[in-house]
Amino acid sequence: RRPVVPPGRGAPGLSLPRCAMAGHRACIGLVLPLLCRAGVVDPRSLRPPLEYTDAFADHAAAPVTLTPIGVIRSPYKERFGTPRQPTVTTQVSGGGAQRGCIELRPDAGLDHTLRGLAGFDYCWAITLMHLNAGWKPLVRPPRGPRRAKQGVFATRAPHRPNPIALSALKVVEVDEAALRVTVVGLDLLDGTPVLDLKPYVPYADSFPRAKAGWVDEVRAEEDRLGYWPPPPHLLQQQRSVSDAGS
Repeated sequence: RRPVVPPGRGAPGLSLPRCAMAGHRACIGLVLPLLCRAGVVDPRSLRPPLEYTDAFADHAAAPVTLTPIGVIRSPYKERFGTPRQPTVTTQVSGGGAQRGCIELRPDAGLDHTLRGLAGFDYCWAITLMHLNAGWKPLVRPPRGPRRAKQGVFATRAPHRPNPIALSALKVVEVDEAALRVTVVGLDLLDGTPVLDLKPYVPYADSFPRAKAGWVDEVRAEEDRLGYWPPPPHLLQQQRSVSDAGS
């Protein structure tokens, strides 16, 4: 009897005839559906590679239509005195972080969408800065040298090609029945449309050692507000808050 030597091992080997290989494939084709129906094999693991994104390549630049899921209820009625970021609590109307809420639309089929959110300390609110008009490629941030300009995509400037805001807000209370989330740390005007809510998850959202570009080079004395002091009525609010705390 001639020994069977695998091909490529230095000696001629014996391989299955083509008809046998075809029969083998046919057998697999018959057995796999049975294994899938029996729950032994997940049919998703048998699918071929897909490249369906190629068919939609021309859609990438098409206009996008979004419908707000809710609205922000905030104590801030104008730009002056509204925090620049959720964590900014100085030189703001009210003298510190203010409480507000996110009200979801009752007519949008959003029942049960808040289930489980109460277990998170923070949530991301994706909103539309609907009152902003226009934008510039270069902007002067409120932090850093007064004459230094940065590209708008290297800043948190509210005036952007697509005026979308991202705010990390502290969750105080979740009322599932009322479709309302009470939060602290709003940096948004009253009536701001809400596009989406997501839970803040530290393992995925926090990068404590990440570099912050030009922000890392800013000195404390260069952190300023270009519109300070505020208009008289807001300045009076500041004085009232200071008197109440003294």
